[in-house]
Amino acid sequence: MSAATAARERLGPFLDSQRRVLEHIADGAPLEEVLLTLVRLIEEQSDDMRCAVLLADAAQTRLRFVAAPNIPQDYRAGIEPFLLIAPNMGSCGTAAYLKQPVYTRDTASDPLWENCGEIAVRNGLRAIWSTPILADDNRVLGTFAMYYDEPRLPAEEHLQLIDMAVQMARVAIEAKADDEILRTIFDHSPGAMLISDLAGAIVRANHAFAQPLGYAPGDLHGKSLAEITEGDDSEALVKELLASTTEVSSDRRYRARDGRVLWARERSALRHDASSGEPRYVLTHVEKLSELADDPLERLSRRERQVLERVVAGRTSKEIAAQLRISAGSVDTYRSRIALKLGIGDLPALVRFAIRHGITSV
Repeated sequence: MSAATAARERLGPFLDSQRRVLEHIADGAPLEEVLLTLVRLIEEQSDDMRCAVLLADAAQTRLRFVAAPNIPQDYRAGIEPFLLIAPNMGSCGTAAYLKQPVYTRDTASDPLWENCGEIAVRNGLRAIWSTPILADDNRVLGTFAMYYDEPRLPAEEHLQLIDMAVQMARVAIEAKADDEILRTIFDHSPGAMLISDLAGAIVRANHAFAQPLGYAPGDLHGKSLAEITEGDDSEALVKELLASTTEVSSDRRYRARDGRVLWARERSALRHDASSGEPRYVLTHVEKLSELADDPLERLSRRERQVLERVVAGRTSKEIAAQLRISAGSVDTYRSRIALKLGIGDLPALVRFAIRHGITSV
């Protein structure tokens, strides 16, 4: 076997593990779940190795276990007072303090373990190697630790595993931190916002959107937009967004929990999957959300107003369908809805209405 072939065979499991961890991150899995997956994938590379990820607190003073599936509970409880980010605090605390790896060959005799070595020894953890997980600004995010039941130091293959694990852990921690910041901004924004998928199901709504409708944000998760809107045309909005390179402005009418109808003026834009680049969500900013006023135009949805403008301009259903990229049958349906909502049954009266409301001129 050539050296190149041997290298590829060694890297194969590493690359597969990286892919699986990145998929978890992209899917928005909780950080603990991502790190647990990472630890288990690393442990699969060796039968006699146990691993753990510890995270630093915001004050950069302590560490805590977040993913340690095979580390004895007695050890985790016993070592907790020694998880300070400070010198002479075993392997992890010292590695976080020094911001460099600390490889303890034997916890029974290493000076770093003078005050807590007995906890490790009684749990069969003799060799403990800890590597700090550092952010780009050199801030300590946590540590990645490997444990063995007999004294030893890392070989080259161990260092490769450690390097991969640390890099993946850093990506996961920083991605989740960014996600939490964005979620906080979204949830507490004074402006009403919602995120829906391309099928029209609500993925997330903030308090400013949910409260006027009589809901808590969590109540709306998973609901179809059709359940809380009148004349829902989210499918048409998605088609328009897919054909556009910018935001799309629109109007929509929402049904509150108590039956009231609220009119909204909105701006929507597509959000794409980070890995595939494919459109995945619609982010909608609601610029105005209020009860319907006396203006009859506010009874019409965005699509109905588009159809109305073209009807009074003398366009046929076929021409309107081509312009709006919908079927002629859909145009006829919108025309019937317009007539019903406005109480206008013939074209001349519709034209007069349009002139009065500034939709067209004489």
